[in-house]
Amino acid sequence: MLFLAYDVGTSSVKSTLVNELGDIVSFANFDYPHDAECLHTEQNPYSWWEGVCITTKKLFERNPEYAVKVEAIGTGGHMLGCLPVDANGEPLRPAMLHSDSRSTYEEVIIADSIGRDEIYSRTGNILNAQSSLAKILWIKANEPDVYEKTAKFLQSKDYITSKLTGNIDTGDYSDGAHAHLMDINTKQPLVDVFIELVIDPGKITVFRRGTEIAGKLNREAAALLGLKAGIPVITGGGDGACANAGAGIAAGEMYCSLGTTAWLSYNSPTPVFDGAARLFNLPALDGEGVGVYGTTQTAGKCIEWASSLFGVSDVNEFNRIAAKAPEGSDGLVFLPYLEGERSPIFDTKARGVYFYIGTEHSRAHFLRATLEGVTLALRSILDVYRETRIIKDIRIIGGGGSSQLWRQMMADIFNVRTWSVTTIPSGVTSRGVALAAAVGAGVYESLSQAGTALSPAEESKPRTEFIELYNDRFQMFTGLYHRVKDLY
Repeated sequence: MLFLAYDVGTSSVKSTLVNELGDIVSFANFDYPHDAECLHTEQNPYSWWEGVCITTKKLFERNPEYAVKVEAIGTGGHMLGCLPVDANGEPLRPAMLHSDSRSTYEEVIIADSIGRDEIYSRTGNILNAQSSLAKILWIKANEPDVYEKTAKFLQSKDYITSKLTGNIDTGDYSDGAHAHLMDINTKQPLVDVFIELVIDPGKITVFRRGTEIAGKLNREAAALLGLKAGIPVITGGGDGACANAGAGIAAGEMYCSLGTTAWLSYNSPTPVFDGAARLFNLPALDGEGVGVYGTTQTAGKCIEWASSLFGVSDVNEFNRIAAKAPEGSDGLVFLPYLEGERSPIFDTKARGVYFYIGTEHSRAHFLRATLEGVTLALRSILDVYRETRIIKDIRIIGGGGSSQLWRQMMADIFNVRTWSVTTIPSGVTSRGVALAAAVGAGVYESLSQAGTALSPAEESKPRTEFIELYNDRFQMFTGLYHRVKDLY
C-alpha cells in the first residue's frame, strides 16, 4: 500500500509516496517559478497546483506501477496564510503568506476589541500582525469587493484539497487554532469573535481532524495526476502538525525543523500556556494532544537570501565556504529578522542586522555568521523551554538537517546532543501527512499506532571548547536586539 502526500511549502511543492510502514518510497520536488511570488509576502496559488501536478507525474513516470497502489492522499502546507476563494474554489487574489505583516492596524483592532490574553487563552496562539484573522480583517477593510465575493478563506493545504476533491470547506484543527479562528479547547470556530469583529462566520471553514476524509479524488484531478478517481483524500493539516506526526516523537522529546522557517517543538497531552506568551500550540493532526512550538520566522530563508547576496550557487557551496571561518565568526553577529520575528519576541517590525563588521571579515565570515544567527535565534526559544524542562537531545529534521556543519553548530550553541534522522530530512512533513492518510483510509486506528519514531542516525556532541564562546555570542545577540529595538 502507498499513500501520496503533498507538502506545500513557501519555496516549493514536495510530493512523496510513503508505504504503510512510514518508509519514503519515492520523492519529487518542484521549485516555484519567479513569477509565483507576486509580492514579497504573496504567492500565486496556481503555482501550488502546478507543482502538485508536475511532481505527481514525475513520481509515476519513474514507477508507473505505483499509481494503482495509492490508497489515500493527504496535503500539508504552510500556515498563517489567507486565500479568499469564490464558491467554485477560484482564488480572488494572490495568497497572503505567513510572512505578510501588513495587518498591523487590524492586529490592534483585535487586541482592543477582544484582548490579547483572551485570544491566547482561547486559541493557544499569540496574536500578531501575521494572524490570518487580522489578514481577513485587512481584506475586508482594503479590498471590500474581494471580501464580498469570498465564499471561504482558505489555507494553502485547503486549496490543494479543494482542487483534489471539489470541496472548499476543509479546515483542520491545527490551521484553525494557529490562524486565531478556532478555540483550541473546544475545537469550535470563534463565532462570537467573528460577530464582534463583523466578520461573516459563514466565510470561515469548518474545522475537523486532519485524519478525516474530506472527499474523494474527482475525475478532473485524477486525469491530471494520472490516478484513478475515487481515492480518499483526507483533510490534512498545517506543516507544523504534519512534521510532528512525521517525527513520531514520544511525549516530551524535542525536535527542530529547519526549513524556510524553523521551529523547536515537543508533544503534550494538553495545551501549554506560557505566562509570557512566547510559545504557541498546534493541535495534533488527529486532534489527540498538541504540539508546543517556538518558531523563528526566517531560517532557510536567510540562507537563500545570503546565497543570493554573496553569489553562492547552492547549499553545498554555502556550507563549504562557511566552514572556512572560525567558530564565532571573529565577532561578527547576525540578527536573522529579515521578515520580523516570532518566538520569543513576536516583533513584526524587527529586521536583519550584521554587527561588528571589520576589515578582517570575508565572505566566509558572513555566511557562517548567518548560520550562527539563525541558530542563536533558536537558542533563545530553547532557553524558554529550559525554564520548565531538561533537554539533552534534539532531532533535526527539514532541509537544513542535511548539513553536518549546521547540526554541529546547533550542538555547540545549544549545548545538547543533536541527531540527524534515518529518512530524508525534508520528507518528515510528508511522512506525517501520509501516516494521517493511512489512518483516514482505515489502515490504522490512530496516529500513535501508525507513527513509529524516526530513529536517530548521526550524533553531534557539543564541544566543550566552544561553549563559553557561544555563550558570549548569545549574550551579544540578545543584547543587540534590545538595543536596536526602538530604532525599528
